[in-house]
Amino acid sequence: MEGPTSKPLSYDALKSVIKSMSVETRHELHTYLPSLRVTNSLLPYAMKRVRIMRKEVSINDMSWSFGFRSEKSDPNQTTVSFYDRISVKRTPNFPVKKSLETAVEQCFNVYCKDGSIIQDLDLCRVPKFLCERDGGLKLSISRFQTYGVNVDDIDYFIRFMDLDKLERVHLTISRERDAPSEKEFGMLEKPVFINCKELYLKINIHRELPINYFFDLRNETLVLEHDRLCVNDLQKLIENWKTSDRPIGTTFCFVSYDGDVPITKMLNRLKLQYHFPVYVSCDSTEQIKGIGMKMDEHRNLVLYLGKHQIRTKTFSALKMEVMERGLEEKNEITRPCTSA
Repeated sequence: MEGPTSKPLSYDALKSVIKSMSVETRHELHTYLPSLRVTNSLLPYAMKRVRIMRKEVSINDMSWSFGFRSEKSDPNQTTVSFYDRISVKRTPNFPVKKSLETAVEQCFNVYCKDGSIIQDLDLCRVPKFLCERDGGLKLSISRFQTYGVNVDDIDYFIRFMDLDKLERVHLTISRERDAPSEKEFGMLEKPVFINCKELYLKINIHRELPINYFFDLRNETLVLEHDRLCVNDLQKLIENWKTSDRPIGTTFCFVSYDGDVPITKMLNRLKLQYHFPVYVSCDSTEQIKGIGMKMDEHRNLVLYLGKHQIRTKTFSALKMEVMERGLEEKNEITRPCTSA
């Protein structure tokens, strides 16, 4: 007797299988199964990491570098090289008869299709071709990091993001020469940054912050990395939070690179009315004395000295959190340490 024969997958089932494959596996599919190349090329990708720079596109552990041919002045003569971080192998530069922008666009289009899923995306610039594109692209991005992007260009990229899937934003604000505050901090007026669930701000400007830009932020978690936070600015931020409708669980974290001392000094110098002591247990290992303030009949605002982890390093941090009322009665609440 002949054994049962397996049925081939339907086209829809085949598409589902291919879409679930890693980028690397789909590369092998393209190489070894020519009959599936067309189907494979039409489907969106699921990627762990994507980085977009002016002359480089990185996908997971692979990167494509673009440049101009040194012996040619023709703008339509570009070189491309491919680097695999796992095998640590790089191809020689090979020429293509395209402009640099067109070459980058074609590489982008292969992977970042409508419906593609990206866990982490680093955006170093908004390519010109995306600024000029009308639509037809929606990317599902979980964590978005951007630095050095012009505030006037960021909207061109945001329109291609599925904001319902966005969980965390890492935003670096750096000094622009002779730029006013509204130019440097204009990113904080964008709805995508105001309302994202988690906003991690790294500010590379060595002067006092225009704290008013922080008043309208409605992130569930707001983390600030800066060389200093003035007591007066912290006082204003506290008053803003006390009179706001921020829900229970909303947290602000200021990371100190100089240990506990600056935070302790800030807390001691605050001029607060109608406050009371509370004790916060971090990971149930130690109790930290904090400051509680009543917001309304259901919420308290609590400040305390905690910890914040950035990659493998742990830093002292000023924590401010909206908590459920009743702390002054039970005088203790347990909170986990947070990390970036």
